[in-house]
Amino acid sequence: MQVISFFTAKGGTGKTTFNMLLASYLKYKLGKRVAMMDFDGPEYNLTFCRSRELEQLSKGDAPVDEKAFYPIIPVRDHSKEYLQALAKMVPQLAKSYDYLIMDFKGSLQMKDPVSVLAQAGVLDKVVIPVELDPMIIASMKSLAQALKANVPKTLLFFNRVHGKEKPEQYEAVRAWFEKNDCKVARSLVKMTIGLKREQSGQESFLRSTVCFQDKTIRKVNPGIIGLFDEVLEYG
Repeated sequence: MQVISFFTAKGGTGKTTFNMLLASYLKYKLGKRVAMMDFDGPEYNLTFCRSRELEQLSKGDAPVDEKAFYPIIPVRDHSKEYLQALAKMVPQLAKSYDYLIMDFKGSLQMKDPVSVLAQAGVLDKVVIPVELDPMIIASMKSLAQALKANVPKTLLFFNRVHGKEKPEQYEAVRAWFEKNDCKVARSLVKMTIGLKREQSGQESFLRSTVCFQDKTIRKVNPGIIGLFDEVLEYG
């Protein structure tokens, strides 16, 4: 079983969306056994999204079989004692799942779940979004280097690509990251309105915990599929 998390200590970068999309890609496109753990309190957006989607599905004519969807487990106890106990339980999930996706809040304090679980050796891969902004680039390099002490594989990727930047800019930043022993994915993820949490009060057309919009995503933002394949193949 692989334990993977899209993570950054900076808020508003889309980490929850990428974790959701990866889990849905694994489950509904690749047919893998997947579970998610939602540590992102107090909002617990993943858990809320699933509840809302199930409510919407229940309005249809066909009965809803919740077993057809991957489980999302909200973890509300963030005490160090509980998290350390949880870390010891995670390996047992390998009997039931191929992948465990963890969604954390944007914070990297010593007491935060991501820090406790990383130090316990639970996380196999952490995927970090980065943009062409000097402050973000420097911050994400520091984050990747900090995580590498406890996470076997860390991978950065260029997110929110506008297409106006020159390719040489990305290559220069990629070379700088790799010079600092930070691996960067080749896939570029474009800026896409459909990745926003809400659109005029409606659920985003790309975000879903009960399906994976494969054809739509390949059309509007194929870099997402390429990125997921790189993440799964890395290491």
